[in-house]
Amino acid sequence: MIDDKDEIEMVAGIRPDAPPYDHEAKATARRGLAAAAAGRRPLWRRPYTMVLAGALAVAVGVTVTVMVSAPDRKAGGTEVVVAMPKIAPMSATEVLGRAARAAERSDLDPRDDQFVKVESQTMYGSFSFGGTGTEQEKRYLYRTKRAIWLSANGEKEGALRIEYLEPHAYPGWPIPQEAYNEQGTEWLRLPVCGKPPAHLRTDYASLKRLPGDAEGMRAHLYAGSDDDNGDKSEEKDKDRTAWTAAGDMLRETYIPPAQRAALFKAVGAIPGVSVVEDAEDAAGRRGIGVGRVSMGVREDLIFDPETYELLGERGVVVDEKIAKSPVGSLVASTAQLSVTVADSPPDAPELKADKASGCG
Repeated sequence: MIDDKDEIEMVAGIRPDAPPYDHEAKATARRGLAAAAAGRRPLWRRPYTMVLAGALAVAVGVTVTVMVSAPDRKAGGTEVVVAMPKIAPMSATEVLGRAARAAERSDLDPRDDQFVKVESQTMYGSFSFGGTGTEQEKRYLYRTKRAIWLSANGEKEGALRIEYLEPHAYPGWPIPQEAYNEQGTEWLRLPVCGKPPAHLRTDYASLKRLPGDAEGMRAHLYAGSDDDNGDKSEEKDKDRTAWTAAGDMLRETYIPPAQRAALFKAVGAIPGVSVVEDAEDAAGRRGIGVGRVSMGVREDLIFDPETYELLGERGVVVDEKIAKSPVGSLVASTAQLSVTVADSPPDAPELKADKASGCG
């Protein structure tokens, strides 16, 4: 059980699309780039854990989407709730084994001087907590379409384009007026900052040096954890850390075929991972979900039911008390729309201005 103080500490200061440099923080560093540039602090604890991711949160089984509209923005906005599903009879090992075989057919291989371009659609929780004053806690679902250009070897400045979409209400919470402050499209420069530890790097060149076998990849996922001292709670934390690390290696980056196949096989061995027969990504594509529960939310990776290629992530509340939202609430959703190779980031006018994401 997690008390309110713990939850605040885990979500405050983190944003949808960047990983921090301790495992729980890794998702902050990259996703926090965009937030820093726009003068906001990151507010989501992972990309779901996607992460997603990684992390994200998801429910299990067949889902029925119900749209509840509230025309008065101050009263709530749009909420999305899914029916609580049932765990599928198919094992996570079986689904991820098929995903591993699909990964081996990938053929992208960017040179060190090129860039990986990833286009995606995202929805994550944005949180603010009153300090010592009387301001109340606020929550809403922050939605964007993103295109990011990342240096293949991590040594060149990249770029990020963010198109802000209409925010949705965090189920059970009124949508705050400030949720509508971000509109239109903005471009951000992604400068080269100090290199994180080797086991936390997610540029293509670094990922290509990771183990190409499941056992070696599993050791990599658990690299940030201390030696097991027999404490079951700490053991569960290590599993959550490994799941988060896996999401960070899949979100807004490209992992080579051999390492991606090894990653999927290793993820299947993380305790608590199970399968959802029907899950939907942010683009409305339906697939098979593989995930586990963290902080009252089930976080799933979603795979195409025919090709077993990764579609995106989804998060659904399974414990109302911990997540502070009704069971079945959709609180995170992403879709990976395309992954390609580019010779350089776009020369957008906005990028010539002093508008960098920062390295803080």
